[in-house]
Amino acid sequence: MENLAQYFSAEGYTVESPAYRYHDPTPVETEAEHLIQTSIADYVDDIATVVSKSNERPILIGHSLGGIVAQHLASRGLARAIILLNGSVNAGTLPTTDEERTLVKALISSGPFWERTLLPDFATMAKYGLNKLPVADQHRVFDQLGPESGRVMFELFLWMFDSHHTTRIDYSAITCPVLMVSGSEDLAIPPSTARLMAQKHRHAEFHIAEGFGHYMQLEPRWREIATLISNWMQQAITKKKGR
Repeated sequence: MENLAQYFSAEGYTVESPAYRYHDPTPVETEAEHLIQTSIADYVDDIATVVSKSNERPILIGHSLGGIVAQHLASRGLARAIILLNGSVNAGTLPTTDEERTLVKALISSGPFWERTLLPDFATMAKYGLNKLPVADQHRVFDQLGPESGRVMFELFLWMFDSHHTTRIDYSAITCPVLMVSGSEDLAIPPSTARLMAQKHRHAEFHIAEGFGHYMQLEPRWREIATLISNWMQQAITKKKGR
């Protein structure tokens, strides 16, 4: 999120970009062991702790998995507004494309992935996440990736088997403004699927970013996304004050 953090800092916003637990740039072996059973619920608690220290409710920008975290916090009344950039699929939303189903099949074929940590191979990331970046940038981003909890991936992709319903969102409790931005070239969470989630919200504005993939905040035209967010935030907050 570095590009967006720098952009909004330059616009005068106070910006924080906290990391989830066990996601240090150079994790130690014991952290990797703890990561195995870490849940999305833990990440929600991590960011809730950061938010609770703020003097006012923040505007939350969540990319992919961060979209679920932002929605959970908004449902608790902890957000002034939320922006979801290619937000991950919430419980109850089924795949709408063959590409999504192929991705889930590949995950399942890897065995009991929920019992270990995972790091996607380069080919998978290049197709589903980094497809709109130049090849050199694909490698640069991939080389910065660390392991992710298999349990987290289970909660994301196999939510129908998650007895804790971790990615179930209480849409009725989200009363703040919501912007959902979906990259037209995102194969992991395509607009056809993202729109289904947007329709469940009471106050969501849905925008398709033409020509953008999953990691839109890292792509060459990322400033267009930053400008879109900036303009929306100003309008949304003004409308909220006028109610």
